[in-house]
Amino acid sequence: MSIEKFTRGNKAPLPNDQAVLDFLRRSPDFFLRHPSALSELSLPHESGKAVSLVERQIDILRERNMTMRKRMNELLQAARNNDEIFAKTRSLNLALLEVGSWPELNEVLATHVLVDFEADFVCAHLCGADLALALDHIQHHSEQMPLQHLHSNTSALCLSLRREELTQMFPLSDHDDSGSAAILNLSLVDGAGALCIGSRDAGRFAKDMDTLFVTYIADIVAKVMNRLAAA
Repeated sequence: MSIEKFTRGNKAPLPNDQAVLDFLRRSPDFFLRHPSALSELSLPHESGKAVSLVERQIDILRERNMTMRKRMNELLQAARNNDEIFAKTRSLNLALLEVGSWPELNEVLATHVLVDFEADFVCAHLCGADLALALDHIQHHSEQMPLQHLHSNTSALCLSLRREELTQMFPLSDHDDSGSAAILNLSLVDGAGALCIGSRDAGRFAKDMDTLFVTYIADIVAKVMNRLAAA
């Protein structure tokens, strides 16, 4: 009987004690080939009610091993998430390089931010520039941008928003409840601007959210806008 038969879960009945003993007798080097299995076994030391030093050390090593495995899994998952975000960011940047007009920029924001990044809303607000724009996802304001008091000197701000605040920030979308948004300052040559990315989930854009990728996106969008404004 092979060890694989013991690890099929619900596909086969669990082996009894004698079957395990028979297998280990036929494979005396099993724990040499699989040393990590020892950390998962319970091996009490005969010492009455007292806990022996060896047993305590084994327990500590087992706990550390489990903690390290958990941490390693978390790091691997974070790496996979970052790889996925990087791939989507790269695709967006390549699309931005091909933009030749404001309507094209509007379409790229809708396609990549709403679809690829699974956001619910996106709108770039511009103010003070000599422009006349009223697109789905790019709005120009002659005096000041909506929710001006929420803008700060930082490059990115993530926060929860009430329904009426979402309506001002994303005027062409329907809003039934509160949500959250990332407000990203745009470094424009003429006037001021902010790229706003929103979600119906009030916790999606939390205050402690990592804004490295979205800030990078805003920088590229601003470069494209400066080019279009100068054309």
